[in-house]
Amino acid sequence: MKSKIRSLVIGVVAMVTVIGLNFTSLSFAATPDLAANKAFNAEVEEGLDYFRGLVREQMPLVKDLRAAIASGNLAAAKQAYVDSRPPYEQIEVFAGSFEDEDSDIDARPYGFDDGEESPDFKGFHRIEAYLYRDGDLRAALSYADGLIDSIEALTAKLDDSSNFSAESNFEGMVALVTEVPAKKISSEEETWSDQSILIFDNNWKGIYSQYKPFASRLPSKVTNRVDAAYQACMASISKFKIPGQVGMTPYSQVSVADRGKISASAYEFRSAILEARDALGLG
Repeated sequence: MKSKIRSLVIGVVAMVTVIGLNFTSLSFAATPDLAANKAFNAEVEEGLDYFRGLVREQMPLVKDLRAAIASGNLAAAKQAYVDSRPPYEQIEVFAGSFEDEDSDIDARPYGFDDGEESPDFKGFHRIEAYLYRDGDLRAALSYADGLIDSIEALTAKLDDSSNFSAESNFEGMVALVTEVPAKKISSEEETWSDQSILIFDNNWKGIYSQYKPFASRLPSKVTNRVDAAYQACMASISKFKIPGQVGMTPYSQVSVADRGKISASAYEFRSAILEARDALGLG
């Protein structure tokens, strides 16, 4: 059973809208507007090219992670884990277009009926628990091998443009821009490594990278709002970045007040992305 949490988040938000509560609807259409999607082929391809570059960066990072685990050096393995996280956390924007690969790479145990006992729980978060919680390099090694295979499968999916469209890509942007403040702010994202701020940073970068090709099609009022909201998100975590390091301040050291600022900026970014989507006729 593959991870289903992201789709559950989307479903709950949509249900709240249906019963009339004050929450902006995700409003995903059941049938794509094929003409509208075709009109945005160039923008879709531009965004995909960016992610194709990232997946090429991801492969050597997961191979380095596997090598560090095999070396028997726990500190080196932990560092390699942190270093390997950013690329996929941007690519995750399009997780709905490669659900099996997303589950194999980035699912968390609550996405499975049997939690960590599920044989389908693998990827980064399985390795994270073995390294940071258990200190068990031997157990982590086979999952590092599997992660390399999963990145190869993801590369093939990204290379096939037919897996993507303007509408589905905006669905992915809205899903992830909602997921950060609605769910990841709880720190479920990096429970054991304590690197949730790193995840927020790369999720937002990935979302913005896929919005940007569409900006020239939008009125300045909309683009100014999206740009300002994105910059506010980045400003909300800027003091937690550590010069010269991929890793950031442990999330457990982030105050409630700062978490509140992160959440507020994230919801504004969500509203701005929704406005852009609707202005493009992709809602």
